[in-house]
Amino acid sequence: MAHRSGGVALLGLLLLAAVVGAALFVAGTDLEGKIRARHTAASLETLASARAALAGYALSYPERHPDQGYGYLPCPDSGNDGAPAGACGSRGLAAFGRFPYRTLGLADVRDGDGECLWYAVAASGKNNPKAQVFDWDSPGDFELRSLGGHVLAGSDAPSARALAVVFAPGRALQGQQRPPSAARCSGGARAADDIAHYLEGGYVPTATGPLSVHQGEAGNTSNNDLIAWLTTDDIFDALRRRPEFAAYLNGFLDTAAAALVTASLQPAFVDRHAVPVAGPLAQGPLPDAAALGLALTAAARHDNWREQARFVVCTDGSACLTASLAESAAAPAPVGLGQCRVAVLFAGERIRSGNGAQRRGTAAEREDYANWFEGPNPQLLSGGGGQLAGYRHFAVADPRRPAHEDVVRCLP
Repeated sequence: MAHRSGGVALLGLLLLAAVVGAALFVAGTDLEGKIRARHTAASLETLASARAALAGYALSYPERHPDQGYGYLPCPDSGNDGAPAGACGSRGLAAFGRFPYRTLGLADVRDGDGECLWYAVAASGKNNPKAQVFDWDSPGDFELRSLGGHVLAGSDAPSARALAVVFAPGRALQGQQRPPSAARCSGGARAADDIAHYLEGGYVPTATGPLSVHQGEAGNTSNNDLIAWLTTDDIFDALRRRPEFAAYLNGFLDTAAAALVTASLQPAFVDRHAVPVAGPLAQGPLPDAAALGLALTAAARHDNWREQARFVVCTDGSACLTASLAESAAAPAPVGLGQCRVAVLFAGERIRSGNGAQRRGTAAEREDYANWFEGPNPQLLSGGGGQLAGYRHFAVADPRRPAHEDVVRCLP
């Protein structure tokens, strides 16, 4: 009987040990999950702050760099001191490195695992060296995907590629070495030597886009990088809400129109820059600043935005063009008719959705006037006759949508 009681007691102890062990295992697993969730939340909060700082830098760029345009982003920190050291690769190359927190006026920005952030910027949006053109149609370089390969940005079109990506590298994975440093961030003095020890995408310091960037998962043993990003649309959606940006574009049109009135009186100029379309009409892309004889102070803005514009001229010197114009999209009435000898057409932002969506990502799309202009304007540019229609000045009718309305400067 005593033996039987002892056996029952032993069995009870074993069952109790199993229950306690299972409870401890569940508690430990739950605790680890809670810690990981807390680290992930901290990383996402830091990424959001870093993204906001980049957007602020882009929007206020001309305040620190007069006459150099809007929207540019800083180069990565190629060392380990929080600021870029000059140019980040050649023109046309995207760049990877540490996040330039000092340049952005931030203090200590770390992810939930205590690691400093990393950063990539597209060739089109970096500020050194600048792309020849950076406007609202400039694509980013980074195609964003999940670990399973699914597109994160809603589309794989050029306009959906990210202009900048911020990385929270998470804790070191197997094979990654992150030695302590005298600098604020761990690792060595050259970001190029450390990329693979922090990021799992096989990235290199500079590369030609488009490039795939994969969002990892917290706790994943092959890729635990968390990311935040900015697109060109993000930047220009914010710029649209700033009244000084509309004034900036109208200044570009004022300068171009004044120069074109004089230049278009020269037959050689028209022959060189326009092609006949119908009757006395000829049209062509807006010539560059040098061809129009613009002052150096106006040249950079003009050459950056002239891709958005075309000009039409009456080669017989008459005012053969009729234009139906209102003041601006923000003041659409009244509408009046004007007679023009020469006209400048400015396309505005592309229509992004719906049946009239405009796409300007490929060479073929950019050759289609309907992807730039609306109403009767594409037909006239194609030689189909008719009249011009639009607004005398660029304005934002509704900051929640692209300012796509055509601007037409009707000139004597």
